[in-house]
Amino acid sequence: MKFQSLKGFRDFYPEEMAARRKVLDKIFCTVRPYGFREVDSPSLEMLELFRVKSGEEILTQTFNFTDKGNRDVTLIPELTPTVARMVVERSRSLKRPIKWFSMPKMWRYEEPQSGRLREFYQLNVDIFGVPGPEADAEVLAVGIDIMLKLGLEGEFIFKISDRRLMQGVLESMGIADKREAVFAAIDKRYKITHSEFKELLSKAGLDDIQIGRLLSILDSRGPILEALQKLRALLSLENEQTRSGFESLEKLADLLVMYRMEQYCELDPSVIRGLAYYTGTVFECYDTKGELRAIFGGGRYDKIIELFGGDSIPAVGFGMGDAVLEILMRRAGVWPEEKISTDYFILTTSPQYMETALFLAQALREKQLVVETDLLGRNFGNQMKYANSIGTKTLLILGEKEMAGGQVSIKDMTTGAQKTEEVIRFLDSVKNK
Repeated sequence: MKFQSLKGFRDFYPEEMAARRKVLDKIFCTVRPYGFREVDSPSLEMLELFRVKSGEEILTQTFNFTDKGNRDVTLIPELTPTVARMVVERSRSLKRPIKWFSMPKMWRYEEPQSGRLREFYQLNVDIFGVPGPEADAEVLAVGIDIMLKLGLEGEFIFKISDRRLMQGVLESMGIADKREAVFAAIDKRYKITHSEFKELLSKAGLDDIQIGRLLSILDSRGPILEALQKLRALLSLENEQTRSGFESLEKLADLLVMYRMEQYCELDPSVIRGLAYYTGTVFECYDTKGELRAIFGGGRYDKIIELFGGDSIPAVGFGMGDAVLEILMRRAGVWPEEKISTDYFILTTSPQYMETALFLAQALREKQLVVETDLLGRNFGNQMKYANSIGTKTLLILGEKEMAGGQVSIKDMTTGAQKTEEVIRFLDSVKNK
């Protein structure tokens, strides 16, 4: 019987994992300097935790089951409910702001597509306890910085809006009661034709004048500083929701200028985010060619902690899945080469030299170097073949002549240059990695 991985799940062999590790390390090394602290959490949670946020619909989207204790549980499809639970459990002792990140494995029972899998990793970055756009700007800066550090300059754009802005627009137009239908139509805008979009708005109950005004606001998208000036003239700022959303976006834009990251951001009022719990700033990151699904998604969700039984704590954050990111990096030619490498391979011409080989190996490993020795008793030629197959940078040879003089031959596998040194002198010359 032949076994293979399930549909929507992935295996990562050493060469593939080596490339992924380089990407993950760059991501983590970008997030940490901003003061975000890494957390971890269970892969299995009570199903009710996700029902609270998403309702019964979650049953069709998750790997859920009844466990041996007759409890309804699920593999986590996202991290926000889990993080909210963690904050609620220790809310009194946690120092504000709470700045956390993690990149756990998650599961969603969906039809696998390009960039969407049933098992995936997702980076989550959150700030709890800051009500103003200062936190919004910080998480956006982290997201932009990640993309830049991964070599994706010119390959991405962050599209930003504010839920309050569009809610206020609908209120001022007297169609607040049609909000769900209008937002659903806006969410589909770039997936359908212009005439189909207008037809959806008409079915939602908007007349031609209302449709025209809404389109003019939605079409004000563009570089954030310029677009905000254009948008101001189209808005009725007497509406409290509209004014709050617009002023917050203005402050956010000013902060992005201070971070020197405004050029990577566009204002796009059509960014609504389908999740009901977003309360203010919302944003999504897309590839500039518009060929892929969103790479990032996030925003402000100030009600989330209350939803899970805690006190009112403002929150903002984002999630970034690994699948779309990998597709973009490969397309841009910046995905790391999938190969393994070894700092030193110690070649021995006789089993009696193994003690010295292991002494050398352990001494080098203490310097955080990757070192292998021959474990199969192979001859000289086969050891050389193996050393090449594992990407050996430097070959250390222990033969009869070397052992007689307490020496080791050192061969640079790139240039072919070779020299002989005393073992102790060689070890003293090797620096920690």
